[in-house]
Amino acid sequence: MPRAGRKIALLAVLSVAALSAQHVGSASGCRGSADTLVVGAVGDIMLGSWVIDLIDRHGPAYPYAEILPLLERADILLGNLEAPFLSDTTGVERAQKKYTFATPPRSSAVLVAGGFDVVTLANNHILDYGPDGLIMTWAVLDSIGIAHLGTGRSKAEAHTHRIVEREGLRLAFLAYNHTFPEYFWATELRPGTAHASDDGLAREVLRAGAEADLVIVSFHWSEELRESPKEYQRILAHIAVDNGADLVIGHHPHSLQPLEWYRGRLIAYSLGNFVFGSYSSAATGAALFTRFVDGVPVEADLYPLDVNNLRREFRPRPAPPSGWDLLGSRVLATLADSAAAGYKGVHVDLRGYIRLYPPHH
Repeated sequence: MPRAGRKIALLAVLSVAALSAQHVGSASGCRGSADTLVVGAVGDIMLGSWVIDLIDRHGPAYPYAEILPLLERADILLGNLEAPFLSDTTGVERAQKKYTFATPPRSSAVLVAGGFDVVTLANNHILDYGPDGLIMTWAVLDSIGIAHLGTGRSKAEAHTHRIVEREGLRLAFLAYNHTFPEYFWATELRPGTAHASDDGLAREVLRAGAEADLVIVSFHWSEELRESPKEYQRILAHIAVDNGADLVIGHHPHSLQPLEWYRGRLIAYSLGNFVFGSYSSAATGAALFTRFVDGVPVEADLYPLDVNNLRREFRPRPAPPSGWDLLGSRVLATLADSAAAGYKGVHVDLRGYIRLYPPHH
């Protein structure tokens, strides 16, 4: 369906936690069909550190022991890849920062095993080993057929959208990094990540929309373990939707942040962690599956994940509602309370997900 002919949904700025009373439709979980498209998204993926040895010992499917059937529900699957692929860091200049990561190229098989189609690279670790690591990462991802975006040899290239075709639709992806260090941000003379300005974001989303049926915008932003979005996150997310974004996905805090319906489009401010090579007991995460019909999101299923690696050892596990308290997420608690109060647009399914409907569903 041409974007120019699409009606914009009724203006509605409603947090899912503020919606009020009714559940409509089935609760079987999002699945694609001939007339729909399901976009799956997860948060941060970092395959370095302790993950490397486990993958080498158990194989690339190791992280997906309990989650692969869930990921397979997506027609197209998106994640944020932190840490460059680099076969040898000897002699490579490392970024002057507290934590730096690199991953052997063989670990890219983990992305293939999980069924990932697209990864964003606009984040605060992808240049931990400078342009050498970035260029190698591009080559590795190209070799395994996974689309990547949000970085480039120049600012113009980093800010260029990536088109992926699926189920007869053209999807345009954009990705931006709003974390430090600032010297990771691309300039016309320096390779790096895209960093959005208000006006630039509007132009770039409009340009992407002119070439695609759906536009998906990713942001790496906020601060670690923060469970609420900052004001600039709301501003940028709303600018993206105002100019044609159909879905906004955020990450970086290692924590879930709220979801919001805005002008009939869904904003997930942070999906937290997915497979991430650290043992933080405070990390939370979720997988999101948004179903589009005729280019419009009609529902989304949020699957809370146990990503505490002290328990899970880098194998995310979909958590049943009875276990959500153990995850320690205020966002999940608010959503569950909203559903229990009968609020419209939020439904807890006992099979382990929260179904979210846009206003006026």
